[in-house]
Amino acid sequence: MTGRNIPNSIKYLFVGGSSALLELILFRLIVSAGTVTLALANVAAVVTATTYNYVLNKRWSFNSRKWSMRSLFLYLLLFAFNTTFSSIFITATSEIGLPPTCAKLISMSCIVIWNYYLYRNVVFK
Repeated sequence: MTGRNIPNSIKYLFVGGSSALLELILFRLIVSAGTVTLALANVAAVVTATTYNYVLNKRWSFNSRKWSMRSLFLYLLLFAFNTTFSSIFITATSEIGLPPTCAKLISMSCIVIWNYYLYRNVVFK
């Protein structure tokens, strides 16, 4: 089976799953080092995983070959929103007793849902 025969949704889930794993591992490593805040650990993990995610989703999942400023701008705008949302969510829920990794997983789950719709219909259209 070639990449062209795999539905976009399956490709998106693979790319998302692998980038989520990368993000979560980096987050845990940075947090366990204990040298930065949860928000900063989150931003560092998100930036790395998002770069990986952007390239694979653009080129493979949604087969978008044109490098447009519009697509990049929309992706970065969504990135800024997602990073802000997740950093605030992780910090706030950790302060009320939810373990940081659980908070991270919940925020990532929310982001996956709205990102698929926005990537498919807006960012990589």
